[in-house]
Amino acid sequence: MKSTVFLVALFCSLSFMDGHAQSKESTNPGDKNFPTTLQPVNPVQYYGPRKQKKSKSKAGTTYNARNEYYDRIENTWREREKREKSFERGDAGDLMKPPYFGHKKPPKIRPIGKRKYCKICGIRH
Repeated sequence: MKSTVFLVALFCSLSFMDGHAQSKESTNPGDKNFPTTLQPVNPVQYYGPRKQKKSKSKAGTTYNARNEYYDRIENTWREREKREKSFERGDAGDLMKPPYFGHKKPPKIRPIGKRKYCKICGIRH
């Protein structure tokens, strides 16, 4: 019984001392002005680029994205019309023509026994 009372008293006194030691502030008036890592004398200044202030425009909503979208759609529509006109005239590029491997016209397909080796495309037909 005496040992438990002694242990409780010892525990209380140690906890009081620890709490008092951590919250203890210096009583010296000169120590308050002394620089620490938490409160340096010369605070670090930021020398980077400054943030630009957003100007409040009273014009309201802008529809730039929508207008750009419509411009792109219109440009693609014009390009498609140009391609279709050139295809109708017969000026189509290689992408729209069927692959004849260098021939201007599709090669004549002969019977298997009479096929010849083609020097242009390297295929027998």
